[in-house]
Amino acid sequence: MKTTRLVPVVLLIFVLVFAANAYPQEGTTFDVIITKVRLAARVLEEKGAAGLDEFNKAEGPWVWADTYIFIYNCDEGIIAAHPNNDLIGVNLDTLVDVNGTYLGLDLCNAAKREKGGFTEYWWEKLGEAEPSRKISYMYQVPGQPYQVGAGIYESELSLADLELLLGRTGTSGTPETPEASESPETQETPESPAEEVE
Repeated sequence: MKTTRLVPVVLLIFVLVFAANAYPQEGTTFDVIITKVRLAARVLEEKGAAGLDEFNKAEGPWVWADTYIFIYNCDEGIIAAHPNNDLIGVNLDTLVDVNGTYLGLDLCNAAKREKGGFTEYWWEKLGEAEPSRKISYMYQVPGQPYQVGAGIYESELSLADLELLLGRTGTSGTPETPEASESPETQETPESPAEEVE
């Protein structure tokens, strides 16, 4: 029954809202990004297009620390949902960084990998004129035309290090640790390359 399947999603959203407001948000790690991206994918897997509006809010469980969830529809070539509503519907072909990298295409290609993937590009941080290296993780929503992503500005980790991080995450999207049942913000992650970004 459809209602029975929505109860876990509603509970998940409640937990994320509580966790986002109950703990300090001093930054994020790639473990948290992977987990939140895959949780967002579960919401869209259940709700489809009806769930897109949840990701268009500038405040809430999908905007945290110094990042946020964004949704692409690579088949249509557009940004399907974004907390900056001016970007909704923007053509992915127009997203080019200062080095000429077509980041829309790169992110769509990263989502095609079995566990999703990382890509890097140079983008201006809010309020800064010079671009910085940004790494985003992108994941395909099962059974839907959407791809979910989030990224952080990071200058040291290699994409190869981050792909190793994907190798130790479970198919549920949470790192394989005893604490995986906790909310993403409260998880203590094992030693990993992602800890270096805090």
